[in-house]
Amino acid sequence: MGFRLRLALFFVATLVTVQLLTAGLVYEVTRRALVTEGERQLTANAQAFVAQMDDISARIAGNVEVLSLDYALRSAIAERDRGTVLSVLRNHGRRVGASRMLLIGLDGTIEADTADATTTHARFPFPDLIDSAYDRRTAAVVALDGKASWMVVVPIYAPQPVGLVVVNVPLDDALLAHMQQLSALPRDVELAAQSAPGHWAVVARGDRHTGLVDSLVASGQGLPWKPLLTKVDGQEYMVLAQRLKQPKQGTPVVAVLGYSLDHALRPFRAVAIAWAALLALGLGVGLLGVWFTARSVSRPVEALAAAARRIEAGDYRAPASMQRRDEIGQLANAFGTMTAAVHQRELHIRHQAMHDSVTDLPNRVAAEASVDQSLGGDGMDHGALMMVGLTRVPEIVKTMGHALCDRLMRDASERIRRVAVDAYLARTSDAQFMLWLPGADQTAAVAAALRILDVLNEPYQETDVSIDRLPSVGIAMAPVDGSQAGTLLRHAEVAQFAAGGSASALSFYDAATDPHRPERLSLMGDLRDALDRDGLSLHYQPKFDLVSQRVDGAEALLRWNHPRRGWVPPDAFIGMAEDTGNINRVTRWVLASALAQAQQWIERGLPLHIAVNLSTRDLEDADLPARIGGLLSIHRVPASCLTVEVTERAVIGEPDIAVRILRQLAEQGIGIAIDDFGVGQSTFAYLRHLPVSELKIDQMFVKHLATDPNDRVIVRSIVDLGHQLGYRVTAEGVEDQGALDYLASIGCDHAQGYFISRALPAEAFAAFVAGQRGHAAAGAPR
Repeated sequence: MGFRLRLALFFVATLVTVQLLTAGLVYEVTRRALVTEGERQLTANAQAFVAQMDDISARIAGNVEVLSLDYALRSAIAERDRGTVLSVLRNHGRRVGASRMLLIGLDGTIEADTADATTTHARFPFPDLIDSAYDRRTAAVVALDGKASWMVVVPIYAPQPVGLVVVNVPLDDALLAHMQQLSALPRDVELAAQSAPGHWAVVARGDRHTGLVDSLVASGQGLPWKPLLTKVDGQEYMVLAQRLKQPKQGTPVVAVLGYSLDHALRPFRAVAIAWAALLALGLGVGLLGVWFTARSVSRPVEALAAAARRIEAGDYRAPASMQRRDEIGQLANAFGTMTAAVHQRELHIRHQAMHDSVTDLPNRVAAEASVDQSLGGDGMDHGALMMVGLTRVPEIVKTMGHALCDRLMRDASERIRRVAVDAYLARTSDAQFMLWLPGADQTAAVAAALRILDVLNEPYQETDVSIDRLPSVGIAMAPVDGSQAGTLLRHAEVAQFAAGGSASALSFYDAATDPHRPERLSLMGDLRDALDRDGLSLHYQPKFDLVSQRVDGAEALLRWNHPRRGWVPPDAFIGMAEDTGNINRVTRWVLASALAQAQQWIERGLPLHIAVNLSTRDLEDADLPARIGGLLSIHRVPASCLTVEVTERAVIGEPDIAVRILRQLAEQGIGIAIDDFGVGQSTFAYLRHLPVSELKIDQMFVKHLATDPNDRVIVRSIVDLGHQLGYRVTAEGVEDQGALDYLASIGCDHAQGYFISRALPAEAFAAFVAGQRGHAAAGAPR
């Protein structure tokens, strides 16, 4: 529903609501006034009805008094001439409209009855009327045989009372209709006689048969002695019951008067029809006026809404100018000004979001979008992406501050622009630039990279300042190294990091040496599953005692047979486990498995010494000594049977913590061996503080021991040093008999290497040891 229609409907609904409320209020006020008027009229009509009945009784009484002066009647009464009496009574009754005339004796017996001869000598049924007739005119309404009549009693004097004349005037429908015509009685009048307690029967009605009494009796309300508003045949009536004068012994007769509210409201229908017509006309005219008003208001608003939708879609055309001076015109002008301002700000924000603030070059986000667009358009699907890194930028920032570093980076960007005019240049990080050479091959990429290295190797000069940037360039080729910008950027960064440590400062991406391959991430999850499901295994490389010429120990080496990749080299996951913090779980598993295997060998009569490697992170675990002690206790393995091997790098990383943990292990009787001895830088600085029991000479000095005199000098020196410090010495990487013989000749304690045996599964290792000891017992040569 549009704004225009809503505005029009609002005005129309308001108009209709006001009119309906006004009509309802007028109707309610009129109805209340008519109800009040009905109550007043009913009360007045009831009193008028009684007054009319009194007038009728007075008129009849006057006529009877004239009758009482008739000499013939008095003579006939005195002579007991019943025939003359009846004749006179009939004649007179016709003149006054009576349906029955009676002559009552002074003793209360009926002496003559013009309607029923059988009642002669019967007692008059209403003696209280006779008693009061001598004092005043007596009249009452009586009900006999389901009919009502007005009974007037007048005494006859001659000159003393000689009898009483009773005139019976019928109160029927005709009389009530006649009374309605002669007075202001309501059209709805009914006379009802009580036939039984709570039950009333209609004995006479006016000129309309409304059924007031029947409706009241049927509803159980009873007759109302005060004005009552009720429903009669679906119409609203004000009803009032008026008691009439009655003899004590007579059946109660009442007059029920009704006032129809519907009939009273009928004159107002014309007013209601006229009002409805005026309302319809006003609604029509108002609707047209409201529609035109809403249209004049909504059109500019709709135009502004359309302009807002265009702005939302990126179309910043200003809305059409409106020649209006009102508030809407002011809003339109302000909207146009705002649109232009928003457009300018968005352009500025977009430029800031997509460019580097120092060099004004595109940033990484813009570079990715541009490279993706280049790879996907004009059939171009190959090119070279170069990542240029300035190695010394972090040091420059710390030493000289950001301001000089920013000037240095601006100078670097200008130098790169001069030698790589056709390349797309962007700054992707604080110390890196990216160049995209669409369509370039490796030769063109190398040529561009060498030009960039030449210009960036020239020192940056300022007053009293000359700074070398140490640039390095990594190159990723599309589509070989990736078909999307994000992948190419990541691979070029890997190559640039590799180039930073090379002599040429230039390197192409090599997937085989990439330590950040995505599959390595999933490999860590697989390693955790392997630890949970016991998917790892230990192989044991024999340690050969050069003195006794027998195997007396083994080094536990971790092996992983991946369900999909097969055997995974330890170098492929041990480093990741250290980086991700999972190495502690791996070490705990290796220790528990190695000690459990040592217990089995001890039970089988093979008391072998077990060596387990610890990582740098293991030496940061303060609970490690207690954990190893607990494992030794659980598996019932002597502490002297266990040696932990640590590298020089592990000790150098956190020397204080490492020394404290190693001393706690040595205090338990566990051996401490320095692995890969001889390739570190600072071992001698800590060696005198470590509780070392064994040195293991790195294999790089042992592999060519039989042929290289320099290696012999080094190995002999290490063996002599170790023995003088009280350490055992083990040589790793023995691969021929000459090396083994030389180690034995210089007093080396143990040897390890493929010449003795590769690392073997537990059962194969036990068989190897048993076989080796059998040969030694038989005196067979090794």
